Amino acid sequence: MKRTLLITVFLAFALPILRPLQAQSTELGILAGGSLYSGDLSPKEFGLYLEDVSPAFGFFGRFNINQALALRLGLSLGKVSANDLNHGRADRGLNFRSNITEFALTGEVNLFKLGSYQDRGVMPFIFAGVGVFHFNPEAEFDGDYIELQPLGTEGQGLTGYEAPYQLTELAVPVGLGVKFLLNETITLGLEFGGRKLFTDYLDDVSNTQVNYFDVLEGSGELAARMSNPTLKDPSPDTADYRRGGKFNDWYYFGGITLSFHLQGGGGGGFGRGKGIGCPTF
Repeated sequence: MKRTLLITVFLAFALPILRPLQAQSTELGILAGGSLYSGDLSPKEFGLYLEDVSPAFGFFGRFNINQALALRLGLSLGKVSANDLNHGRADRGLNFRSNITEFALTGEVNLFKLGSYQDRGVMPFIFAGVGVFHFNPEAEFDGDYIELQPLGTEGQGLTGYEAPYQLTELAVPVGLGVKFLLNETITLGLEFGGRKLFTDYLDDVSNTQVNYFDVLEGSGELAARMSNPTLKDPSPDTADYRRGGKFNDWYYFGGITLSFHLQGGGGGGFGRGKGIGCPTF
């Protein structure tokens, strides 16, 4: 229910903004690259861990308002994961993976342009905006993957603990890139951006203090085992723990973009009045 409401609110906010821009220079494009995660299961809050990079794809429409500013509406699909065993944390033994589906509206600011031709050149840019994303963390257990949110591994839903976290949340995309204007029709790009999140449960791990016996009695043996896989002989002295730390959760998308100007674009772009009906080279 919350997922549908968030997407509805997001579209209600985005569509009135984009409707007046249809007469401007418009592009349709794709993104191919990678996605990755940082958070409680990372050695550092911000870092590039190549073993955790997964393929990512996206589709977008870009509405060029003028030579300095564009708005972009996009859908991005990726995957994030992490494993304590890859980072020397066998003492904790946590792992997760999750698919990411993101709808985002971002504003792009073109910083400057290198090149003497109006429809060709190189433009670095920065971007920021708002998005809605869906996730569903899973962890490996006995050769299979178990959905973590229904288990309540940190006592979610029990007396004295937080309510179960939602699987659809808001995000704030921020990042940078560079556009290569190849001709009046085609733009090639490179970009990388992080997502500031408003949940610390992308990985199902937070800084909440948990009692093993609370989880065992309230949510069952599987939830307790997934909460603390390395706790083999719990006692009152070892039953209280924090699974995560101070790091906030982020996910990232980066890669190559390829976009094509549509026929009938106006003067909002870079002198690309011809546009295309279908891609031509």
